[in-house]
Amino acid sequence: MDASASGRAQQAVIGQGVQHNHFYGAPAAERPGIELNTLVPPPSVLVGHAGLLTDLAAVCEAALTERRSPALALLYGTGGVGKSALARALADRLAGAFPDARFEVDLSGFTPGSTPREPGEVLAELLRLAGFDGSDVPTGTAGKAQLWRAWLADRRVLLLVDNAREAAQVEPLLPGPASAGRCLVLVTSRHRLTGLDAVVREEVSLLPPDEAVELLLRIAGRSPAGGTGGAGEREVLHQLARLCGRLPLALRPVGALLADMDPVDLLAVMRSATRPLEQLDDADREAATAFEVSYEALSADLQAMLRTCVWHPGPDFDAASIAALAGMPAQLATVRLVRLLQRSMLTSLPQRRYVFHDLFVAYARKLVSTQDSREAVEQGRRSLYRHLDSVTGTAHALLYGAAVPASGTGPFDNPDHARMWCHAAFEELCGAARSALAEGWESGAGLARRTARLLYVDGREEQAASLYADILAAAERAGDEAGRGRARTALADIARDRRRHDEAVAGFEEAAALLRLAGDRAGEADALRGLGEVARARGDYAAATEHFERALRCARAADDPAGQGYALTGLAHVARARGEHGRAREGFREAVELQRRADDGIGLAYALRGLGHVARAAGELDAATGYFGEAVTLHRRAGNRFGQAFALTALGTIACERGRHEEAAAYFGDALVLHRAVNNPAGEAESSAGLARVALAQGDPERAAAGLRDALALLTGIGDRPRQAAAHAELAALEARLGRPAEAREHYTAAHRLQTALGLTGAAARTEQALRDLPA
Repeated sequence: MDASASGRAQQAVIGQGVQHNHFYGAPAAERPGIELNTLVPPPSVLVGHAGLLTDLAAVCEAALTERRSPALALLYGTGGVGKSALARALADRLAGAFPDARFEVDLSGFTPGSTPREPGEVLAELLRLAGFDGSDVPTGTAGKAQLWRAWLADRRVLLLVDNAREAAQVEPLLPGPASAGRCLVLVTSRHRLTGLDAVVREEVSLLPPDEAVELLLRIAGRSPAGGTGGAGEREVLHQLARLCGRLPLALRPVGALLADMDPVDLLAVMRSATRPLEQLDDADREAATAFEVSYEALSADLQAMLRTCVWHPGPDFDAASIAALAGMPAQLATVRLVRLLQRSMLTSLPQRRYVFHDLFVAYARKLVSTQDSREAVEQGRRSLYRHLDSVTGTAHALLYGAAVPASGTGPFDNPDHARMWCHAAFEELCGAARSALAEGWESGAGLARRTARLLYVDGREEQAASLYADILAAAERAGDEAGRGRARTALADIARDRRRHDEAVAGFEEAAALLRLAGDRAGEADALRGLGEVARARGDYAAATEHFERALRCARAADDPAGQGYALTGLAHVARARGEHGRAREGFREAVELQRRADDGIGLAYALRGLGHVARAAGELDAATGYFGEAVTLHRRAGNRFGQAFALTALGTIACERGRHEEAAAYFGDALVLHRAVNNPAGEAESSAGLARVALAQGDPERAAAGLRDALALLTGIGDRPRQAAAHAELAALEARLGRPAEAREHYTAAHRLQTALGLTGAAARTEQALRDLPA
């Protein structure tokens, strides 16, 4: 049959000689009363992602200008994170560029109780919206896709495809090459849909804490700009936002409750429940459903892997840990974790680590409790504990050994690699150590002690103290007196570092008594060493000597070379403070040899620093520089910022004495930064005094005096009497040089009083002479 059409008509012949003419070529403006727009408006309250929205709009506009084909933007992320809201806001912003049609379709990829929609069904819906009669639409998906692309060819159309599960659902809906520069497709999914060729593939992340609080307040009908009742209430709101996982899915119903509830009361209810939303029925069901639908969309192997991740005592993990839990090769665990990440079931962290979303982990644990046997979970966890115990042992050897470590040791390429892993894994290690202690695993105390020491040396004293307290409690439950004593010693060391000397003394004394009764002579030596360190910090050199000598006897009885080295280092420091440099040198040298034999890098570094101070006092600056340089290397390898800072300060002092003032200032400046990072006022004072000496050498005595006064204030604040005495004497000499005898007399007098009380007779005599030399 022959047929013809004129104007903007297009024709098709279907079946045997039946002709249909379609006048769908006319733009929407020529069809009065009909607007092809099925977009769902964005939420009236939309918080967060403002910068991302602007960036996405710019990328989409650029893709249209550059006529990329197809212009497709994918937004993916975990359920309830706000992907659809963001996509609708983006569509609303760009809508003006698409006058012919703006469509939104839901593919039901993750809709509870629904199966994902077939693309043929969706194409039929779109074609009907475009004006085709049902009889005009081909029956097959391929024919529908061809007709859809033909209709799009010369139109400017925006298509929002929401809730896609697979790329195969989306591909037939995409415009063809002829639509380049005219059509834009926005897709949302919980999966990354790597099979789609997108101009932008953006993960929609959790709301930042402040923006999550803002959403709570706006939903509650309260203006964030109007204040929240003070810092206390603001903190409560932040806690509520954290319990909601900073997901709009949970933030919106909780915000609605805040319109009629006190935040403190609501927080108490959410904290008391097994799951944060447990008492909020509708929100709890919605969150549970969001997780369950995503879980059911996984293949069986990924479901099993996700449940294995739930076994982990957390909160985060890497592939090696999950491989140990699951009993599979690490490479296979990596592949499955990445697949879970691509499906938004996990979140990635730096150093190739993974974490569950805070809100969904409770639902995942409930799932595990019904599908995995207790025996399997316990067996997997013990495998994890053995793995982490081994890895932390290797890290200790690399970081804290005295000898230069071999490269490629165990799972680490070098000490830097081990230190980076520790920093990334600290939360996992703490969680695993606590779980191992609670479950009574036979080596749990060892794993916990290694983890606590890693934290302590890294300057994370709060976390270390908390873990040592757990070790102490476990030892008390087990009736392990030696374990109690060693935990008490560790806690007392932390108290000593914080200048809580009375608390430290009580802890060391209790520890020494427990360890003596338990027959742990090496542990007793360590507790006595702690008592000596406190006495030395207080300037009580007689008591310090007694404690260090007792520690030395215990360590020798235990044949503990490291313990002997620490005791000898303490005795040598006392001798140095008393001006007995020959005895100090002998003690430090013996300590160095013992620490090398014990392969204790931290103890070796302390002894080397002592040797460096003795060599500097004797004018042996090259030797002193070598000692301090080796100490810096050992401390830096261990990540011990505290010790590293003191060694850098000593190098700065030597550089200053040699007239290398810029070099000295750099050393002192680096040390000051490290001391402040670990909150060490004594070290900060020493570095400040060093910078003051550089200023004096550079001809700026007023800046030098200001720096010394700052150092003195720090030392006075922590009650460090030996260093206070030295700072008073140094500042007095500078005030005398500046022609201020009254100020000089005041500081000399204070120095003399402290030196006399400390028994520093030589220093007191020199100060007394300086006082006599001052003009009346």
